[in-house]
Amino acid sequence: MTDTNPYSAPDADLATKNTGSGNDQIKQALPRFTTWAVVGLSIITMGIYAVYWLYSRTNTLNTLLPEANKVPSWLPTTGLILYILYFVLSFAAGVSEILGSIFLLVVIAYIVVYIMWIYAFRKGMNTLTGSNKGDLLWIGGILTFFINIYYFQYKINQVHDHG
Repeated sequence: MTDTNPYSAPDADLATKNTGSGNDQIKQALPRFTTWAVVGLSIITMGIYAVYWLYSRTNTLNTLLPEANKVPSWLPTTGLILYILYFVLSFAAGVSEILGSIFLLVVIAYIVVYIMWIYAFRKGMNTLTGSNKGDLLWIGGILTFFINIYYFQYKINQVHDHG
């Protein structure tokens, strides 16, 4: 006879496991969320949600990727810091010429870091899905440049629907 309590909670390993294909990992870690909601939230929050979306999804993506393919950790951190500076300075840029010049430098730095960040995210997603150019789940470069996070959410939804 065993001393197991039939009323006790079962033992379970609650740690996230990276098992299964990349598409299964994406389905588990990145939620299906309508792209229109991402657009709407970005508009309502004046772009803050877009930065939050990319930052949070980058952290999640990095947990799924092997070390060699991760988005470098300095990209999201630098991008977030530059965005906060950009946001704060946008209110003060008209006060003086010096603040206007600093604002311009911050905007240029933010744009450069943001472009590097979205392309690193794109590379990670394509690596995880195992997609090749021309595949349904392949994330293309031109649409990444022009509609970035909205295109990424659309592709995440495609993984949920077809992957």
